[in-house]
Amino acid sequence: MKQGSFLINVGRAATIQEKPLYDALTSGRLGGFGTDVWWRYEFGRTFPIGWGSRLDIQRLPNVICSAREAHNADGVLERSIEWGIDNLVEFAEGQPLKREVSLEAGY
Repeated sequence: MKQGSFLINVGRAATIQEKPLYDALTSGRLGGFGTDVWWRYEFGRTFPIGWGSRLDIQRLPNVICSAREAHNADGVLERSIEWGIDNLVEFAEGQPLKREVSLEAGY
């Protein structure tokens, strides 16, 4: 990436190595980082009570983040329900599923 670029992680936290990311953000090689996924979560009874980076990347001034809340964006729930219904119809009609879960791929 070019010096000063911004990295946006829309996948899994493990896709990015935590220590090199921290080093790039604190040295200025990377201009910023945005994410909704993290390397660790600590759960209470029903929700995360702790999240983020072991290196406190989420506290850096050039980082914008949330605690795995992207699923609450406008329209996501409605689209997920629609896709689930589509899958049920395809399955019931013996058609290939367009949005089949792949355990090998991890999603």
